[in-house]
Amino acid sequence: MKRWKKLISIGMVATIAFSATGCSGGSKVKDDKIVLGYIGPLTGESALWGEVESNTLKMLVEETNANGGIIGKQIELKIYDNRGDAVETTNAARKALQADGVVAFIGPDSSSGAIALDEVCEEYKVPHITTTGTNYKVTQKEDDGSVRPYAFRVCLSDPQLGDIMGGYAFDKLGYKNVAILYEISSEYSLGITQNFTEAFEAKGGKVTITEAYKTGDVDFRAQLSKIKEMGEFDAFMVPANYKEVGLIAKQARALGIEQPFLGVDAWMMQDLFEVAKEEVQGAVFPCAMDVNDPNLQEFKTAYQEKWNMDPDKGGTDAYLAYDCFELIKYAIEKGGEATPEKIRENLENAKDVPCLTSVISIDPETHNPVRTASIFKIEGTEFAKLDEYRFE
Repeated sequence: MKRWKKLISIGMVATIAFSATGCSGGSKVKDDKIVLGYIGPLTGESALWGEVESNTLKMLVEETNANGGIIGKQIELKIYDNRGDAVETTNAARKALQADGVVAFIGPDSSSGAIALDEVCEEYKVPHITTTGTNYKVTQKEDDGSVRPYAFRVCLSDPQLGDIMGGYAFDKLGYKNVAILYEISSEYSLGITQNFTEAFEAKGGKVTITEAYKTGDVDFRAQLSKIKEMGEFDAFMVPANYKEVGLIAKQARALGIEQPFLGVDAWMMQDLFEVAKEEVQGAVFPCAMDVNDPNLQEFKTAYQEKWNMDPDKGGTDAYLAYDCFELIKYAIEKGGEATPEKIRENLENAKDVPCLTSVISIDPETHNPVRTASIFKIEGTEFAKLDEYRFE
């Protein structure tokens, strides 16, 4: 197919509106078009992820409108900058719903932002799908585990990631004892640590030592020294973002810790190799998708041509934003109408929907995606697909 190249060459322009936060008024759903909202970081430290996600959605809206829209209606994409902040997310969502007539949201990219959006979406009864918000509380309530009716995700949840890596480490890699260093103030890092430990030990393994650090720390030598002194581990799990991972890896190797690393999906960033390269060789981690899948090449090429940027620079975010759009499109087409409640209903019951990265179903009891994880190994500056694994 040449749909992306053709679309870019003729310069089609989507109906895209950029919106700020703050405003009041009643809900204003538009009948002549379908208004979708994207909330994510366009400024601040996390802006890269918001950029690749919003760029992807602009391309998809452009393509969809050029092909007649959805159920005969044109798509209007409203984009809101949450600056990576939960309060800004809430403000943007209220403006989107009270003044702009948004019927469904894509984003945000973080668990904290997605949880903040949950509250507003539940109040206004409008669905949203997070791209990379992995914490279980995004789609399930903390007190009783019941599903949040208007919250969905396309990425694997922390429990899923922890379960998968714990099971794979024992079943496939043969590790029996693992040390863990995690970020104590990060729901993402803490959640994966807990689920990895439960899954790994349920298989028969043992987490021999667990150490923690605080957000913003750059010197991990005290924790690493304790881990080294323990000595009784054959793999070292670090559920952290790539910046911290790079620093931890360099300091660990400098202290003489030689055990192989286990990681998480946040490791899949090319920028990791600017912080550490040799130190992370051979590390293994799970991810919801394979960025090297040949089926992604057409989109990658089109994205590169339009934005002069490799979408892989933003990890998996561009591809998962694509999946979110496809699921919302499916839900609207399935129901034959673009009302928030009908979209919510069809998202909840989505079954075997062909998306960019996978065929995706939604578990109605958790609103998590049903998909098999890809397992990766770092080889040079590449994330080489090692295996696929489903935790059982």
